[in-house]
Amino acid sequence: MIHLAAASELVGTSLGDVEVCVTGGRRGTVLFFPGGHCAATVDCGCESYTRLGYRVVAFSRPGYGRTRVGDLTAARFVPAVDEVCAELGISAVAAVVGVSFGGLQALHVAASGSVRPARLVLHSAAPSTLRYPDSAGRRALGPVLFGPRAERGLWSAVSRAVATDAGLRMAAGSLSRLPASAWWPTWSPEDRGRARAAFLAMGSGSGFAADLRQGRPDDDGARHTLLRRVSCPTLVTGSRHDGGVDFAHALDLAEHIDDARLAELDSPTHLFWVGPHAAQVHRAVQGFMCECL
Repeated sequence: MIHLAAASELVGTSLGDVEVCVTGGRRGTVLFFPGGHCAATVDCGCESYTRLGYRVVAFSRPGYGRTRVGDLTAARFVPAVDEVCAELGISAVAAVVGVSFGGLQALHVAASGSVRPARLVLHSAAPSTLRYPDSAGRRALGPVLFGPRAERGLWSAVSRAVATDAGLRMAAGSLSRLPASAWWPTWSPEDRGRARAAFLAMGSGSGFAADLRQGRPDDDGARHTLLRRVSCPTLVTGSRHDGGVDFAHALDLAEHIDDARLAELDSPTHLFWVGPHAAQVHRAVQGFMCECL
C-alpha cells in the first residue's frame, strides 16, 4: 500500500510556499492534485501511478496543508505549479491527474501550464460545466460546516468517529449511493485501515471554501471554455454509485473535452482507490498510460 503521510517538502515560489510530496519511481513524472479536504500528504489514489513506476509529485492546493499562497483560484495557482516544476527540474510531464475538486486544478494546468502534459486524468472530478456541489443542501451547508471557523471541530469529531468500524462505515457511507451492506463486507482490514487513515489525515483549512466558490453556476461558461482548451488525450473515470460527485460530471467532462474517453467504474463510494473495485481504476490507468506511449 502506498501512503503519502510522511515525506512532504516546501518549495518556494513568487506566490509563496507550496507543499509537495514526491514518491514513486523514475519512469516519468505525474503531477497529482488531491481533492477537497486533502493536502498532498493524504492518500487519494496515487498508487495507480506509482505501481507503474511513475514519479508522483502531489500538491497541496491553495488553502490546504502547508501551502501558503493566499486565497488563489485554480487558474491563478498555475504559475506557482510552473515554478515548482522548474525548481524540481521537471521539464516533461507524463500526466496531470486531478481527483474530485482537484480536477479543476488539473484542467487549468493541462490547458495553460508551461509544462504541457502528455495526458490528463480526471478521477471522480467536479465541477465540470455543471455546478458543484450537486445538491442544494450541500451547497448551503458546505461553507458553514467546512469553513475555516468550524472545520477543525468538525474534523476532530470525524477523527473520533472513524476510530471505530461503525463510525468509519458511516463516514464512508455518506460518500455512497448504495447501502453499506452492499459494499462494507467487501472491504478487507487493509481497506478499512486505508480509508480510516485518509479520514484521519483530512482537513478543510480555507481550501474547501475556496473550492466551493469555484463551482458556482455563474462560472459554467468559463469552465466550458476551459474544457475546450484541453488538447491532450484525457481519461475520465467515475461511478454511478459515487455519493460525493454525481456521475453526470464524468459524462459532461467526457463530452466537452475533445480527446477524452470515459471509464465507468463500479466503485461503491467516492473513495475509488479503496476496496476490491480499485482494481478497475488500476486497469483503466494502466491501459491509458501505456496506450499513449
